[in-house]
Amino acid sequence: MTIPLNLKDAFDSEQTLRNMIESRKVCFDHNPFYVKDGSGQVIQIGFQLNLYAAFQDPKHLPSGEDIELRELIRDLRRLCRVFFQSLDLLKPCEHPEPPMNRIMYAPERRYRAEVCLEVPIFDRGHYGAKPDRGLEELLATAECLLRQLGARRGTWDDQKAPPAKPEERCEDRIRAATVEAQG
Repeated sequence: MTIPLNLKDAFDSEQTLRNMIESRKVCFDHNPFYVKDGSGQVIQIGFQLNLYAAFQDPKHLPSGEDIELRELIRDLRRLCRVFFQSLDLLKPCEHPEPPMNRIMYAPERRYRAEVCLEVPIFDRGHYGAKPDRGLEELLATAECLLRQLGARRGTWDDQKAPPAKPEERCEDRIRAATVEAQG
């Protein structure tokens, strides 16, 4: 990967980051991000990138001060830190508070016990604006980097992840997003 990752205050090395992604079986997907405007109409202003990390025991029922739950949330937040530090394009999307998290048991991942970290991606400088091609490119760039680091889209299959397709080079995505942002 030729995009330099800024791991400061997050991971000791890229391999440590990759190991965390593999051990936590990190998956991702995204949804539209909606808000109500002043007239009460619901509009899409961006996207929500969902990061999922699995508990060691797929039937785990976290309660109270669950240590593994805190570790999962910490690991996913460190992954987010790497993205915000590494991709200048994500700076307008930076959320002031830590992203929301919740515990899930999704059917597409065989109801495994997991934490979902919800990362909003929208232009905070133009809050309320409909998403443009630049935000779509930003989302595609973040997802491309996740795949290159070993995360899986949608579900985690214990089989080896397919290699990134040549046409899905993250550098090309960043160039497209930069052109769109300047355009």
